[in-house]
Order: sequence, then structure tokens, then C-alpha cells
Amino acid sequence: MDIAKIEELINILKDARVSELTLRGKGSSITVKKAVAPPPTARPVSAKEKPPHPMKHQEAAPDPAPESLAITAPMVGIFHAAPEDRGVRPGASIKPGQIVGAIESMKLMNDVVAEVGGRITEVAVDDGLPVEYGQTLFRLEPLKAESK
Repeated sequence: MDIAKIEELINILKDARVSELTLRGKGSSITVKKAVAPPPTARPVSAKEKPPHPMKHQEAAPDPAPESLAITAPMVGIFHAAPEDRGVRPGASIKPGQIVGAIESMKLMNDVVAEVGGRITEVAVDDGLPVEYGQTLFRLEPLKAESK
């Protein structure tokens, strides 16, 4: 086998999805291997080093008041807010069991239901953005018990 054929094999291997190529011919064979980079090693990342969320750039929200409640994502998927005519906007009161949105996962829509009632103080995720399990979707202020 001449050098031109070997160079041709090397060029084929550069663009291929395989890491090794063997060619056998009349009484001879050649194997060409390409170096595969090892996977990066994981290391703990401090909160100061973490990059901003790639989907949405925003200022870090201040820590919520200790008496605030949150409605969190029950699964991973794409968040779809309930229409504002259903009362799901800042300042609106919601009741336990009220549907406040949906998460699309595996082409299925799954309702996000408020487990607690309160007044919405913040909508933390915009409609159509991906969410992770446990991510805060809404912040609520608990309703004060009415005195008689």
C-alpha cells in the first residue's frame, strides 16, 4: 500500500464518526486510529462560578421573604402559562387546586396545579421557556386569615 492511500484513509477517518478504520488487502492490512479526547472531568462549581441560565439573562432575584410560598415545576419540560383571564398574573388571588399553567413534556400537556392558595407576587418563568424539576414558577403571598 502506498503513502497516498494511507493519507486518503487518514483524511476519511478525520471526518468519520468512528475512531478506528482497518483496511485489509492482498496479504496486508492497515489500521488507522484517531485520538479520542477523554470526557471532561467533573468538579464542583461554586455559586459564584456558575454561568447564567443559557435560556434567559436576568438579574439575580433577591431572596424571597420568609413568609412567601412557591409553586414549583412538577417535571421537566416547556412551561405554558395559563391565560391571564384565569387570574394567573401578579396581584391575582389563586385557590388551592387551581390550574396555573401546564408543562409540555414528551408532547403531552401536564397541568400545573396550585397546592396552596395566595396572592401571586411574581411570575418567575416566561411562557414557552424550558423548566427543570423543582424550579420556581410562581411566588405567592399567603392570604391572611380574615377576622370576623
